[in-house]
Amino acid sequence: MLQTIRDRAQGILAWIILILITIPFALWGIGNYFDAGKEKPIAVAGDREFFERDLLRLYEQQYVQLLSQGTYTEQELKQRALNQLIDDELLFQTVVSKKLAVSDAQVANFVRSLPIFQTDGRFDEEKYHRLLVAEGLSSDQFIAQVRRSLLTEQLAQAIIASSFVTEHETEAFYKLQSQHRQISYLILPLPESETAATEQEIQTYYQQHPEQFKTQEQVAIDYLLLSKETLAQGIEPTEEDLQRHYEEQKQAFTTPELRRLRHILIAASPDASDEEKQKALAEAREIRSRIEQGENFSDLAKQFSDDPGSKAQGGDLGFVKKGTLEKNFEETAFALPEGKVSDPVETPFGYHLIQVISVQPASIRPYAEVKEQIRRDLKQQEAETRFYALAEKMAQLAYENPHSLEPVAEALELKVESTALFTREQGEGIAAAPKVREAAFSEEVLTGNNSEPIEIGNESVVVLRVRQHLPAQLRPLSEVQAKIATLLQQQKARQMAEAQAQDWLVKLERGVSLEEIAKHVKAKIETAELTRNTPIPALGVGADIVFQAPRPQADKPVFLRIPLADGRQVLAKLLAVVDGDYASLKPEDKRRLQDNLARTFGLMTFKAYQAQLRDKAKVKIHWPVAAAEQ
Repeated sequence: MLQTIRDRAQGILAWIILILITIPFALWGIGNYFDAGKEKPIAVAGDREFFERDLLRLYEQQYVQLLSQGTYTEQELKQRALNQLIDDELLFQTVVSKKLAVSDAQVANFVRSLPIFQTDGRFDEEKYHRLLVAEGLSSDQFIAQVRRSLLTEQLAQAIIASSFVTEHETEAFYKLQSQHRQISYLILPLPESETAATEQEIQTYYQQHPEQFKTQEQVAIDYLLLSKETLAQGIEPTEEDLQRHYEEQKQAFTTPELRRLRHILIAASPDASDEEKQKALAEAREIRSRIEQGENFSDLAKQFSDDPGSKAQGGDLGFVKKGTLEKNFEETAFALPEGKVSDPVETPFGYHLIQVISVQPASIRPYAEVKEQIRRDLKQQEAETRFYALAEKMAQLAYENPHSLEPVAEALELKVESTALFTREQGEGIAAAPKVREAAFSEEVLTGNNSEPIEIGNESVVVLRVRQHLPAQLRPLSEVQAKIATLLQQQKARQMAEAQAQDWLVKLERGVSLEEIAKHVKAKIETAELTRNTPIPALGVGADIVFQAPRPQADKPVFLRIPLADGRQVLAKLLAVVDGDYASLKPEDKRRLQDNLARTFGLMTFKAYQAQLRDKAKVKIHWPVAAAEQ
């Protein structure tokens, strides 16, 4: 999976990959800085404990954006995030128990191949370190997580790749999936119920469905926001500070000497015999002699070089800097004059002939050019130092003064701010952050205490307390009586429409034609050509019910009743079923379809394997929504 992603990753997608890979490390944020005592885990998978901060961080990074689509509730998305944490951990524990391994070379090659770390198609070490620093990661941490991901990929791919699909299964799938069906249909008008809802019916519905008529629980909060950005705005380094930093960090503003090299490798492994090494050396000397006599280096590299990575480019390695090549190779390359060809250079890979194509001398960016960059860096560094010191002080003062934010605000010179009322699911401003809403509705805060410091991203910390709390309450019947009467009226109309449609369906099956019914109800007959998993035109409902029907026979037509979301009913006749034309597919399209089906089945097998791991593992969940042992 990672390999496939890597092959297709470009630009922003690659950065998304980086973010996904580093999620476990992002879970180590400032929240840990404020932890005190033994925190109770929300889930345990094997010997690994997961805490509320783990769940919230993964939820905010991968799932919170789905809320805007309205497909899932916040609690459902958090449940998905918790399941992902558990499944990933169980898979890793399985990998460890099976003693799978990934070599250092595999890890290095994967990292170097990520486009986000490349410049002009080549790995950029400076860019690599810069991006990791921006994410708050050391290279060792990042490499460890990549290794973990590649390890779990081994097991996943072994399962997924084991699946296969026969030609017969592929053909059957295509015929069904690409099937077309034709229907004729009419829409029955929605009848109007002339029977108004009685007082007793309204009262009964009100009593049986109280949740429909409750107000949402709401709170408004006061809060203090400590922000790195705000702190940085109040910091202004002196000219002396800027110049001193420039002199101390001059190396950071120095572009090292770069040399564009090409080489010819005559391979000889470290364990080769002396005779084999001498033969390789003699071949290298012979090629060098031909270059000295005027033959083209690039042409000879394409013909004789054993380096598959550069052979097609005439041995061109591009621009390199010191510290990135094998020692003997590098010493020779950076001592050679431009245009000269070296004597054969021995490395663990064999013997190299090296030529320097061009040289870019080392250069130092002038102070005036980098002054503003230094200013921003110093402001950010000082802001970060102050931020963590003040965050610690905020945590202490909020704990020592649990019933007021004023002492904290006074000591930290912060302004107490307020929000409007918001619910558990939705808020504006700072209340748009799920962790803020989570804290505001926690038992500790609702009983009148300050919250613990809440990390918002990596740049801000919030302490809050409730200013106003409105519990959920059942609205009086007098407020909702008209609404209930309308609902009951609509229910009766829907029931009447369904009963009428069912009666007409029976008559259709007994020989009455669709045209006769259309004339009776004054409706128009339409026809539609349908494909699977697409809405029926003009009806706004899926075609699933049509594709679930049996094929019509000459002596036995098929009729359907299709309910619409607005309560109306549709009567339809299935006119024809046409299977997908598998024979018309090109051989390569058939192979591609077969491969895709095999992979789909493989993924299904892998999901089943993950479910099996969870069934066998010791998984305990103490989360409020799913407080159960599995």
